[in-house]
Amino acid sequence: MKIKTFLLGFISVYLLLSVPALLAIGSVIDWVPEATFAQKFNGIVIDGLTRHALIKSVLATIISLSVSLLFFRDRVRKRW
Repeated sequence: MKIKTFLLGFISVYLLLSVPALLAIGSVIDWVPEATFAQKFNGIVIDGLTRHALIKSVLATIISLSVSLLFFRDRVRKRW
């Protein structure tokens, strides 16, 4: 099993699971009138990536392990 496949799968699945939180409107920073666009963007991105991080990490690990093991199994079959 290649670690590159696992890491690429983990990152892509984690970002895919973070998309709903990244697109959510109604963060606390949205209601602060003095906040700049950069502060709002930073608040939304950081909050979207860190919200439910443990659950997303566990799911991303399980899914990326499954995918990388599936690719590994196919590579082993082609050799025989």
